[in-house]
Amino acid sequence: MHATKTLISIAVTTLAATTLTLAGPASGHTTGHHDNCTNLNKKWPHGVGLAKARDRTSGTPVTNFYRNTKEYRAADGHNGTLDADNDGIACEKR
Repeated sequence: MHATKTLISIAVTTLAATTLTLAGPASGHTTGHHDNCTNLNKKWPHGVGLAKARDRTSGTPVTNFYRNTKEYRAADGHNGTLDADNDGIACEKR
């Protein structure tokens, strides 16, 4: 009986330590040019897009965005809302 209580105590302690470790403070990237369009447009005023992207719009399309597939994928991977219309250009503006 004493061994069972000891095993349960060890299991509870291990579970609590694991939970505290997993629920600790976020150490991820939280500030930078991929966080939102305001920050991204400071670095690339007309947005960033895939090398062969075309702006989908009913008006005049943006054509002077920074073309860099690696940077676009990093931005879209960090915050998928930056390319709201899914045209391959994040935060495009004229």
